[in-house]
Amino acid sequence: MARRWLARILAVAVLGCSSASGGGDGAEPGDLAGDPTVDAALEAETGTPCAYSTRHAVPGPCETGWEPDLDAKARRFDRAWTLFNAGALGINTDVGIASEADRTLIDDFVKNGDGWDAEFEAETGRKPLDLVTSPNKVAGLYAGVGIVADAYRYGILRDQGYPAAEVEQARKQLLRALETLHVATAITGVPGVIARGLALAKWNETWKIPLVPLKDENGKPLPEVKNNGAWRADNSAGGLYPHLIWEDSVSRDMLVGWASAFGAAWEVIGEDPAFPQAVKDTLRTDARDLGRALKVVRASGYDLEVPDADGRTTLHGWLNEHNMDGQFYLEGLENGFHAVMALGIVAAYAYASGDPGLSAWLHDDLVTKRQLPRIVKEQVHVIVDLGYGSNFSNYNMAFQGAWLAFRYLDDDGARATLREGLRDGLYDRPGREFQPIRHGYALYDLTYALGMADASAFAPTGAAYDEAAVERGLDTLRRFPSPPYWDREVVNCPILETFECGKQYAETEKCRWDAKLLTEPCTAVDGKTLLKPLGCMGWKCTDVVDAATPWEVKPPSNYHWRSAPHGANGGGNGASLLPGVDFRFAYWMGRWARR
Repeated sequence: MARRWLARILAVAVLGCSSASGGGDGAEPGDLAGDPTVDAALEAETGTPCAYSTRHAVPGPCETGWEPDLDAKARRFDRAWTLFNAGALGINTDVGIASEADRTLIDDFVKNGDGWDAEFEAETGRKPLDLVTSPNKVAGLYAGVGIVADAYRYGILRDQGYPAAEVEQARKQLLRALETLHVATAITGVPGVIARGLALAKWNETWKIPLVPLKDENGKPLPEVKNNGAWRADNSAGGLYPHLIWEDSVSRDMLVGWASAFGAAWEVIGEDPAFPQAVKDTLRTDARDLGRALKVVRASGYDLEVPDADGRTTLHGWLNEHNMDGQFYLEGLENGFHAVMALGIVAAYAYASGDPGLSAWLHDDLVTKRQLPRIVKEQVHVIVDLGYGSNFSNYNMAFQGAWLAFRYLDDDGARATLREGLRDGLYDRPGREFQPIRHGYALYDLTYALGMADASAFAPTGAAYDEAAVERGLDTLRRFPSPPYWDREVVNCPILETFECGKQYAETEKCRWDAKLLTEPCTAVDGKTLLKPLGCMGWKCTDVVDAATPWEVKPPSNYHWRSAPHGANGGGNGASLLPGVDFRFAYWMGRWARR
């Protein structure tokens, strides 16, 4: 069967599968009419007819533009991620592999093999997790987008006629991920509260992180001053998860990841009989509770605050459009950064839960009365676009919030307004040079292309794709480091190391550099690329160059879409297996999105 599928892929790459149709009575815009000549050739070559007729932003095997090499790269990432990064809990973690021999073993299996855990054990005599020497926690952003990738990957394999064994492997991985997604809410013990992070309790035997009770003997929340995550013991009803510990104080960046998982999972499994009804019901209930919790007006007198299990708002859990990151509320303030995330997160919860009350709140209050789409259009750039000094975690949150809003906000007028904000406030602000259109980040490019084409979960696209933006996204995915992706040090500009930018910020919170030292360009590690250093001009004084660093010499990251694209130096000792969940999220988002 595998040989037949490979033959089919090769035939498709040469012949294509079908040609674009103008629609017609009963046809959906963007569907393909099968080309009988091509289909007959494929069937004769492979014994399998072309299994689908839809078109997608990133083409599949029955579409013009299909790239078998890119698909093979995605499969290698999926395999490495499933075996090692998601092996312990079914969702994303970074992992360390101390032994160089074991890293070589992983290299060989990922690059030259084609199997999963059973094949790895059969070939090496060891279980994948036996090679992991330093596991890291699950964190909501990366876990959430990993579930998105799992969901869309399963949906594509299911709908595009991939071999049954591949579909079943993907289904089981998604099912395991959804079980852990529920754990992230249930372990907190409070409906509507989700953990920032999760870990196996046995890992803490090495970490030795103190577990903090939710409250003291007088009922006062602990820690006394709310922080960005305290570790807690299982707080679930009935103590269901004694083998786990969890981190509280879920922040906006973590929440937008979790919310993405709920939306994408429901898109894919909502009408799929291969998933038990109990799994679907749990997903919908959790999404409903999380959405309703955001609707509650808190002690501040405002809603859109993220609650924690200790009864307080999380440290960075402020999403209200009149709030300035928890520091203060002002009725006249319009925070477009908060607004785009609030719209996307609430829309995802409303879609996944099917809750009429959440839908009414979203449409009648947030969209119509409070005009969050207009606020996004007019104000989203204010906090996000700080030029060379931008915090790219903010850019990541804004683009992901925008993707969720376009995907799950069932309101044509609101999406039309958001498109103006996406184009002129986020992606390519008029008169500004250092903009995401030139950052080389697939999440930004594909979010822009999908949003401007009005691609949503409710209907085929309402406009043509910006093919140049899609191509920019694909170019990033092609040039993205190949798996397995190790955290190796990259120093393109040694002179920037002498500035001790991070130390400056930690000690003085001021950035200084000597322009006289920066008159000459750096020659990057490839020996030919020239980079112009700017000194400590990045977010919190990080060292940067004047343009996006080419992918071939870019320092590694466990999630590039929130790392500075113009960073010159970085990385570790090569022992950490980076998850590539950023690649997986963007690739499978594009494969799933319909034209």
